[in-house]
Amino acid sequence: MLAIKAGGSVITRGGEKPVFDRLSARRLAAALSRLREPCLLVHGTGSFGKPPARRYGYLSGAIPAGAPVPVDDIRAGLARLHGLLVGELARAGLRALSCPGRDYFRFSSGRLSLYRGAELRRRLRSGFVPVINSDIFDCPAGFRVVSSDALLAAVCAAFKPRLAVFLTGAPGLLDAAGEPVPAVRARKLAAIRRAMPDAAGDVSGGMKSKLAEVVRIAACGCDVLLADGRAPEIILEPGRAGKGTYVHASR
Repeated sequence: MLAIKAGGSVITRGGEKPVFDRLSARRLAAALSRLREPCLLVHGTGSFGKPPARRYGYLSGAIPAGAPVPVDDIRAGLARLHGLLVGELARAGLRALSCPGRDYFRFSSGRLSLYRGAELRRRLRSGFVPVINSDIFDCPAGFRVVSSDALLAAVCAAFKPRLAVFLTGAPGLLDAAGEPVPAVRARKLAAIRRAMPDAAGDVSGGMKSKLAEVVRIAACGCDVLLADGRAPEIILEPGRAGKGTYVHASR
């Protein structure tokens, strides 16, 4: 089984207006349709989620109860993006199944948990491709943005896939010269992450936060691939030389 995350930068266009990147979504759907093993897809929000976070000041991910944030309207936009992506996957012949994040996961006491894992497992066995979206979750103090990276980590903890794939807007983990690092051991990621600057203006935390989730996934024994979502065919031959960064979980 593959657990795949399509970043918001892959399925939407940049800018302050929410624009679905239909051509990119179709390339992703075409690649997924050629897989010969079960897969589960998690996706980010891109221009449907990050501009509102900047506009209403919840880049930390926390929205206090009573804050002047139109949560319902933002959720509606995220649901629209989710529906557009699921529709493109279905048009490519995939048995894409909408599995909204808030319907399958809970966020409580600062922890994210998958509580409908048995249902997802049955769907996978029946040949469906569950599609899970990042969203704004209810929590005791108000609301919390839960990133697609964190959702993928929770999926990997529950299912132990053969490989977790992050399809991003970058060609992998970059070195000081801006070139992709072909491979790295998971045990080295903590030091790499500490040397990274914090991401400004990104509610998901950028690559620095992503690596924190990669470390969690590797701790479950799963290898991870960080790759360019503009060329999603990489999922058909992960680990190919010169394509993305392969993170080896083994010590």
